[in-house]
Order: sequence, then structure tokens, then C-alpha cells
Amino acid sequence: MKISRIIAIGLAVLFILLIARLNHEENGGPPHAFVMLPGQEPATLYLPGPGHPFYTLFPKPVAERPPAVVLIHGFTGDRVLMSGLARRLAENGYAVLAIDVHGHGENRNPFNSGEAQNDSLRADVKNAVDFLRGSQFVDGSRIVVMGHSMGAGAALDYATNDPSVKGAVMISGGWTMGPERPKNALFIFAQNDPVDGIQDTSTAIAAHLAGVEQIELGKTYGDFTQGTAVEAIRMPGLNHITIVSSPAAATVIVKWLDSTFGTARTGAIEVKDARRGSARFALLVFVILLIPIGRFCGSIAPGWAEEQPGPSGWAGLLILGGALLAAMPLAAANPASFVQIIVGDIQISWFAIAGLIMLGVIALWHLAVWEHIRDGAGAAVLAGAAGFTVAYVCQIAMSPMLHHLSLSPERLMVLAMATVLMFPFWISFELLVRRGGLAISTMWAVLGRLLILILMAVGVSLNVLPGVLMLVLPIIGVGFVLIEILSASAYSASRNLLLIAVAETIWFAWMIAAAGPITFMF
Repeated sequence: MKISRIIAIGLAVLFILLIARLNHEENGGPPHAFVMLPGQEPATLYLPGPGHPFYTLFPKPVAERPPAVVLIHGFTGDRVLMSGLARRLAENGYAVLAIDVHGHGENRNPFNSGEAQNDSLRADVKNAVDFLRGSQFVDGSRIVVMGHSMGAGAALDYATNDPSVKGAVMISGGWTMGPERPKNALFIFAQNDPVDGIQDTSTAIAAHLAGVEQIELGKTYGDFTQGTAVEAIRMPGLNHITIVSSPAAATVIVKWLDSTFGTARTGAIEVKDARRGSARFALLVFVILLIPIGRFCGSIAPGWAEEQPGPSGWAGLLILGGALLAAMPLAAANPASFVQIIVGDIQISWFAIAGLIMLGVIALWHLAVWEHIRDGAGAAVLAGAAGFTVAYVCQIAMSPMLHHLSLSPERLMVLAMATVLMFPFWISFELLVRRGGLAISTMWAVLGRLLILILMAVGVSLNVLPGVLMLVLPIIGVGFVLIEILSASAYSASRNLLLIAVAETIWFAWMIAAAGPITFMF
């Protein structure tokens, strides 16, 4: 047996062991369990205490029940993404009910609002608050609502419509208020959050609540016992995504909860997440595993010639950039709106239109190697689908700390439609951009993916593409890195561009289908 195969098998075994350890840590403390709230709203309830199985817990006397937090994720997020913060709060004595709002995560109910229409989320938050008020495990008279990004807006909206909650924590968000003043309001945001959309808005609302013209960051105004405390704080070195998993941000939030609930803490604040080490190691092994996975897929697909006819790499990038720019104003009309996923439909429209433009250029220039695409197409498609499937299973296994990545029937339909609509783009991308040997072809492909990200940011700045894409751009970038590792490895084994295009189309379509808010339900 070749040494490369032995290494690949060893990596696969190591990955399986790491996933087993991750699942063990996921099922450990703090105790937590799935809860289905009214209206088929999925949630996870975390409770303080040792990590024994949840079903052995019994209701405590009323005086010993912990205060509780309703935790609301952001746009394209879900309760899994918030699990690290939820665990840290529970480790420090607070019960947490993390929810999936309509159209997100495992909640199959349609998401029918715009990105900032928080009142439509009020019913989701109310279900969670009502559940905690009737629970025998928590003190339902002491509840704080907390959210990130869109969830921060929902938390602020709810706190200003239900004055009985004891406080509100807005993480990188919070835009509008209802008729009541929110009690004990903390606005915490990242240094690298958008200034206009988040930082300035958060400080302006905090200043209004504090009754000052300009609020001093890090200073507490008002009185906790009276419910009038207000603070705005900027967390250095963080961005819109990393603030959720930051130990420093969690420490600030726990201190705010301590003051809100009058908790007298004697020990240090606990900010460890036992899952982080295993998850990071598993991700590293998965990245390395993509190399033998790609090479195996390439070995079962028909080989293509060493060099394909067509433009140089620079010309291919020029065509790619021109097609994406030309597609922007057309994508703004959203011809793929029948794919009922918010923001994702605009992305799909953009890539679909750009793909048709690129195919047209290829056809007119006689650059396409149609005989290669036609001959052995079945084996190439099968190999590409197999490569994605293995990557999909591995990422699902790592998802306890990432995001709910498996697909509901609705998301599966979105995946299928997005794959069909975006395939012309990715096959054109490969035919135009991936040129030459392994090293140079990888360089051109990486430059092509960077160009896509840059033009996506340009589209947002021109108000042609949705602004929320800027917040998830780092996640798309990470996805591109993983896709390129698989693609370059497959290319090294067969040069089959159809195989690569199939795998990266399905993978990118899955990224859109798994995270975007769904607006329909079977």
C-alpha cells in the first residue's frame, strides 16, 4: 500500500476519533436539552450545574432557581452558532434558552420579514419568554433578552414592548425601540463592526437612554436596582462574527447580568468551552483530508489534456470580472426570486447571470472544450458529487460549534435550484481561469475567487447587492479556501474541470441553502 494511502487512512481515523470526542464534549456540561416551543419553534435549554444527563435533573425549590436569558441569533445564524455563548452563560450560573427564529436553523416556518423588521420576530421571542416564565427549572420572574445582530434588534424591540423583563443585551445590533424604555440595556459591539449601521446607531440609542448628548464608552449610566442602567462598549480586535465566540465579550456580558440580577459572584468568571480544542483540531485534520479526497475524486474521473485551449489567466480574470460587473444591475432585479431564500436569491441571480454571460463569451470565442465535457461526463459528475458528499458529511460532523448544516426539505429544494442556476458560472470559471500546471492554475483560481469577493464588496458599496453580504464575506472567503483545496487536489489527479465545477457548484449552493432565511414551507 502506498504511503499516501496509509497517511490518508490515518487522517480519516484521527478525524473520526476527534468527532467522537467533540460529540462527547457536546453532550457534556452544562446540561442542556432540545425544546420545541409552541408554533414549532426549536430551542435548546441550558441550565447551570454539573454535566450529568439532563433527564436526571429535578425542579429546584423556587428560591434556588436561576435567572434566565433568552438568546436570539442573527441574520443567517441559528442557535447552534450561539451555543458557545449559551454555554458560557450557563457555566456562570444563568439558564439560557437559545432559539431558532422563523426561517433559520431548524425552524421550518417561513421567514416573512425584511432584515431589520424586528416586530415580526416578537412572537418568536415571546414564545421563549412565556416558556421560561412557566418553567420549573428557572426563575421566570427574572429574565433578560439577549441577541446578536438581527437578534439584537429583536431583543431591543421585545424589551421595549414587555417592561417586565429585567434587562436587554444587544450584541452588534439594535435599531428601533417600542413604546417602553428597556430596562438595564447593554450595547456591546465589535471594533470592526460597520460604523454607520451598528456602532453609531448603538451609541446613539444608548446616549438617548442615558439622557446625554454623547455617551462615554465603557461607562455605566443609571442604576441597576431601578432598571435604568445603560452602557455602550466597544470590544477591540473583534468583528461582527467573532464577537459571539469571544471570551472577552462573554466576560463583559456575564458582569452585566451579575449587576442586573444582583448576583454576588465569589469566584472567577468561567469562559472556557471544552469543545473548542477538539473542534479546531478536527477542522485542521479535515482541511488536510480534502487533499486525498480531491485526488481520489480526480482518479475516478476521466483525465483531460495537460493544457486546455483558451485565454491566458489574465484574460480569463478580465472576462470573469467583466461578467460579474455586467451582471450586477441585472441581478438587482432578482430574476431568481422564485428561489425563496432571502439574500441568497440575489446571490444566485448574480452568479447565474454572470455565468450566462461567460458562457456566451466562451461560445463566441470558440474556447470551450465541449468534447471533454461531453465525453465521460457521467463519471465526472459522479466524482464531483462524491467529493462534495464526503466534505458535506465531514462538516456536518463538525457542526455542533458552527451552524446547523443539514438540510430540511425546503433547503434541499433551494440547493437543487441553486446548483442548476449557478453551474454555468462555475464551469465557465474553471474553463476561463484555471490554466496551466498545478501551482499556476491554483494561483489563477485563487485570484479569481479573490476577485469575486472584491466585486461582491463593490456591489454592496454601490447598493446593488444586499449589505448583509459584507458581514458574511469572511465566511464566504473561508468556504472558498476549502473549495479550492478540494479543487486543486482533484485537478492534480485528472485536470478534469467538469468534476471540479460540479463539486464547487454544489458546495457553494449548499453554503447559500444551509444559512439563508427560508421564506416557504412544504
